[in-house]
Formats: sequence, structure tokens, C-alpha cells
Amino acid sequence: MDPAIEAPTDEGILFRLDHDGTLHMMQDKVTIPNGISWSRTDDTMFFTDSPVQNVYAFDYDSTTGNISNRRVFFHLEEEGIHPDGHAMDIEGNIWHACYGNSQVIRISPEGQVTGVVHLPTRNITCPTFAGTELFITSAKEAEPAKYPESAKFAGNLFRVDVGVEGMPKHKARLA
Repeated sequence: MDPAIEAPTDEGILFRLDHDGTLHMMQDKVTIPNGISWSRTDDTMFFTDSPVQNVYAFDYDSTTGNISNRRVFFHLEEEGIHPDGHAMDIEGNIWHACYGNSQVIRISPEGQVTGVVHLPTRNITCPTFAGTELFITSAKEAEPAKYPESAKFAGNLFRVDVGVEGMPKHKARLA
């Protein structure tokens, strides 16, 4: 990291690494960062901070990589349920894993829950698309005696056809 960049907080930080190797602090005071994606038009970046239960939207400049105008796009109200990783489909819906709640929710471009995929284990961590299929990861059950049914399927990978394709991935080259 560039020694000129000093962390202003002991919490997490979101950085941008440019092609020339320079590092830019984009957002500080992040607790546990998770899903990150961009809108189809590349003018909005979505970023999840799990413990505060928020998915933030930022204006995004695809030419410079700068972000601005942070706002809460979606807030998960249920106590003890945390938004984790997410994936975006070609219609602009965000498919968001809900850690502690046995489901992936579909959040519309307007920030409303418009669909739910129910799963047989509580700790859902991240979805990703392959065509119209959503592959969903889960974590080990921390309290197997308390949640024996969840523990049976914990740590598994699930697949469900959701009928819509995921956003194409951006190609990247690391040199």
C-alpha cells in the first residue's frame, strides 16, 4: 500500500486499485464488507456492509472509477439476519444471501423484495449466476445442537434455476 495513504479508522476500508498500481481509499468505516456489483449501465455501484444490514448504492464514474453520493439502497430490517454476498441479474435485480435466515432474496431496482429462494440451512453466504442458474453457498452451522435440521445441510452448495440470466462478468487482467 502507498505509505501516503493512512487509514483514518480502525474499521474496514474499501480501496480501488488502479492499473498503474496506485491505491485509492474509496470508503472508510466499513464493518464487514460483502457483495459488490455494478448496474447494467455501469453508473451505479452496490456495496453491502453486513453488520449494519445495509446495501449501499453509489454513483459510479466508469471512466475514473470514482464513487460518490452514498445512500442506503436496501436495509434488511430483521434483527440477527445479515445481508451477505450478492449477484445481479440482467434485469437489474440483486439476489442477496441472507445469513441467518435460510434464504436468498431478490431485490428489485427500486429496492423492494420481489422474490425469495428458501433453502434448508440458515447461514446462506453468496449466490452467483451461471446462465439462469443461481449457485448458492452456505456456511457451517455454528450451533448444530440448537439448529440440527440446518446443520444437516450447512456448508453445502445449492443450485436453482431462477429463469433470468446473471449480469455478464467484467474481464480483468492482473499483471
